[in-house]
Amino acid sequence: MARVATIVSGTTKAGKREELFALFKQHLAPRAEKNPNQPVVVWLADQGDANAFHLFEIYSDPAAMEENSKAEWFWAYVSIAAPLLDGQPVMKMAAPRWAKGVEIG
Repeated sequence: MARVATIVSGTTKAGKREELFALFKQHLAPRAEKNPNQPVVVWLADQGDANAFHLFEIYSDPAAMEENSKAEWFWAYVSIAAPLLDGQPVMKMAAPRWAKGVEIG
């Protein structure tokens, strides 16, 4: 099955981006590091907006992404991260076609 990429963009409440990043590093980053079906994860701090962030991930296939999105630990993270957000993040899915530094085929 083909790999799938997700791109999540959101905004935190004023001054809360670093707190959100700390939660990501504590709760999600260790799981991503251990997950062979999630070979690429990049958390990005927007340079034009001090409260905006982006998350780019590549999964081995849609089932791997769905497995993470349904996991109890993911929803536990969402419950503690949600109060830091200023609105709902936007998520887009894409089919990786080319990359430097990571195999996507």
